[in-house]
Amino acid sequence: MTTTAPARAAFRPALAGPAAMVAGVLHPDIWWTVASAAGGPRLFALDAKGRTRATYTLSGAAAARWDAITVVKNGAGESGLFVGDLSSGRAGSLLLHRVAEPKTLTGGALPVKTFRLKYPDGGHRGAALLADPAESRVYIITRDATAAAVFALPGVLGPSYNALTRLRTLPFPVRGGDFTRDGRVVLKTTTDVRILGGIRDDVGQVVKTAASLAGPAFGVSSDGRKALLAGAGARPVFRTVALPEANAATEPDASASPATGGGSPVEIPSKSGMPGGLLGTGALVGLVLLGLLGAGFYLRGRRHGGG
Repeated sequence: MTTTAPARAAFRPALAGPAAMVAGVLHPDIWWTVASAAGGPRLFALDAKGRTRATYTLSGAAAARWDAITVVKNGAGESGLFVGDLSSGRAGSLLLHRVAEPKTLTGGALPVKTFRLKYPDGGHRGAALLADPAESRVYIITRDATAAAVFALPGVLGPSYNALTRLRTLPFPVRGGDFTRDGRVVLKTTTDVRILGGIRDDVGQVVKTAASLAGPAFGVSSDGRKALLAGAGARPVFRTVALPEANAATEPDASASPATGGGSPVEIPSKSGMPGGLLGTGALVGLVLLGLLGAGFYLRGRRHGGG
């Protein structure tokens, strides 16, 4: 199912070059972001009008041109932000930094915990960092010209290198992605926005929009009703694109390539099986038996009548 969504101007952040964005959990009306421009390891809180509400320095994180951010709750229900430079994964490994989501928007310094991640099959440039709110699992989707690989982080991250697991391949390019709170996956491609029912599901909805898809920052609102798309340039205009309801994204779109990496689809009932399922099959067998018995009685009557 394909829909065309009008784009509305959302805001133009005072912050130069937001590289990635995610809606807060403790602060649903706040967009957490990192900037691609140099300037040290900093975290920014933007409100619904693009104004900077708070700026945080992340203590213990090496300065980098971060390009990814996501939010996820741990086993204790505490929400934390992961930030990192996915482009550094081209060397085969990368660092992610976790910081607790600030409870108050006062700014200041926040301690971070750093984790080392390693790809199982060489280097990759990442396109999206996203977290499943139901499973508290974090994923990295790679940036390639015609396809994208989905890698899962371990459920528990340790102090040494944490091996990423290749989950599947998507036969279309990905340039950004985020989960909705109900578990759907919203992916920005080079031409449209595609929605999957889950990280392992096929494309169920394609949203066409006239909004620019060239900007690096992308996010989904806390209520899952709209996506935020950045335009190009150092101070891009962000536009919102309406997303369909969850129950409207269940019909596979014929024009969208399905995701690969899973098993072969199974039709229920199977085309090769008996029609009507188990009850239908029993009824059909009963009719056949009745026909055979009727034919037997008919032939027997003719033999007796002829004698």
